[in-house]
Amino acid sequence: MLQRFLKSPRTIGSITPSSAFLGRALSEKINQKCSNSVLELGAGTGPITAQILKRLPSPELLTCLEVNQQLCSRFRASFPDVNLLEKDCREIGTLFAGHKIDNIVSSLPYRSLPKSTTDTIFEQKISLSNSQTVISIFSYDFLFSDYHRRYPIRLIDSRSVFLNFPPAKVYHFAL
Repeated sequence: MLQRFLKSPRTIGSITPSSAFLGRALSEKINQKCSNSVLELGAGTGPITAQILKRLPSPELLTCLEVNQQLCSRFRASFPDVNLLEKDCREIGTLFAGHKIDNIVSSLPYRSLPKSTTDTIFEQKISLSNSQTVISIFSYDFLFSDYHRRYPIRLIDSRSVFLNFPPAKVYHFAL
């Protein structure tokens, strides 16, 4: 992870994988009984995926996106039953056109991405959402997230996760 981070700090958000504590906080809003589809953006090697799967009755309900080929290989070895697309997250609007997603869980390093990239991804996430969709993200800085001011979403919950390195702040949004 350190090597990938040093090569591409804008696409790898941390030098360590996310903790199970962060994964649980990100996935806590997934409704175990009603989920029809969950989309995970920036799946990496799958530490968040493992926590999402604990909340789902079937791995077929989860689709993950990861752009890094090496991370995809490791992910597939750990999660052979999960649908993993080796695609850029800026393509989700096209990939899932006509579908509404129940939960979108994102591990993308939004603070280090260009604003135009963040805007593109958020706009597409919103286009795939319905009134019941929960969009969950995290950040390593503890500044209050302004995403709900920049996009037509509302903040429904947030929490700090100190049992992660580095510590993170989780945000859950809805339309």
